[in-house]
Order: sequence, then C-alpha cells, then structure tokens
Amino acid sequence: MSAKMMRFVGNYDVNAEGKFLFEILAQLRDFGVGRMVTKSEWGRKWPDQPSYLIIKAVEPEMDRWLSRGKLWADWTYRGKQLGTYEFAHDLNRSDWRLIHKHEETTFSACEKPMQPVPFPDTFPLPPLQVLMARQAAAKRGADPAAVATRAPLQLCVDPELQMVRHMMVQSPPATQSQSVYDEVSKEALLDLYGKELPTKVEAWNVGPATISERFPAVDERLSDKKTI
Repeated sequence: MSAKMMRFVGNYDVNAEGKFLFEILAQLRDFGVGRMVTKSEWGRKWPDQPSYLIIKAVEPEMDRWLSRGKLWADWTYRGKQLGTYEFAHDLNRSDWRLIHKHEETTFSACEKPMQPVPFPDTFPLPPLQVLMARQAAAKRGADPAAVATRAPLQLCVDPELQMVRHMMVQSPPATQSQSVYDEVSKEALLDLYGKELPTKVEAWNVGPATISERFPAVDERLSDKKTI
C-alpha cells in the first residue's frame, strides 16, 4: 500500500542557507575569537565585494539551545573597514558560515571596494508650491522672482544602511531639473541593495489551525470521473 502524496504550501527562505552564528561559535575554541564569519546574503548581493566579521569578543546568553547573545567584531562591509561593532540582533538566522583559515586571505581580497554614494544637497520644490509662494509674495508687495525654487535636502537613511551613512556624500547637482530623481545617480542607489532588491514578506496569519480547500474544482472533476 503506497502512501498518499502530500502537497506542501509555503515560502522558500533564502536566508536559511547556513547556520545560527552562535551555533558556529559554540563549536570553536574561545567562541571563535579571531575567526572570520560571513553571511550568505552579503555574498549574494555583492559577490565581488566581500563582507565579513572578525570576532573580537563574545558574550553568550547560555540559553537552552545556545543560540542567543551578543558579540563584538571588526566589520568589513563591501571591502570597506567600518571598525568594531556590537551585534546583538538577527544572529539567530540560519544564514551564517565560517570562513576557514586557508580561505581567509582569498576571501578578503577586494580589488574595488564600496565607493562613496553621491547625493545632491538641494532638491527642487513642487511647481505648484513655487507658484503659490510667488502669488503670496506678489500680494505682500515682495519680488516674486526672489522666491526660492529649491530647498536643502536632508537624507533619511534606512536603518539597514546607517553604518555606511558616512559614505553618502552630498554636493551641488551637476544639472538641475524639476525632479530630484533626475539629479541622483540611479546606479549608485541600486548598488546600495546589490543584486537583490528588498522585498516585502508577509507574516503568517495568527490564529487556530484551519483546513482550507485550495483546489476544490480539481477535486470535483476527479470525483466526477470516478463515478462515470
């Protein structure tokens, strides 16, 4: 008697191609101090610009599965040395891997590290706002031509990219237009996310387990064929 075929419905987790970080460190001498670790996500996004950590100190929580804690490491991001950082979050994702000693020199070699990301220091105001400001200036008896058509640009950086905030350099735009999107480098912006653009992942609904018929029409046709 053969078993019934099972149909699995789910999402493939691309960030689960490795191990927990503390799962790796717990198997190394001195919790891996001095060793090099990396994330598969970094390698997929920037294969030619290595990102890795050199472990300096480790403080595990000694939980049941030895999967949580915090550590301090020298962070090299896309070939750029960022200094020593404390890591305490997102360490229990199965996306970490250990770089073996004989591979460290080859892995850390980088011919073209991350370059500064250019941004304009001002942006054009909406045409309707400029028009209304000029009309208001004319009513006050002021010169409408003196109304500013641009405003200072203050960058709002994604928390995921705060560690490279110093690499984002603002300067006067080479050419001015009616849209700020025409004044920035699209290639430089896309390079911040590498070869994988960010996507929105919906969480599973919380509640009691239920059975839903995903293919009712197919089942009805199969039952009709059996009765004929």
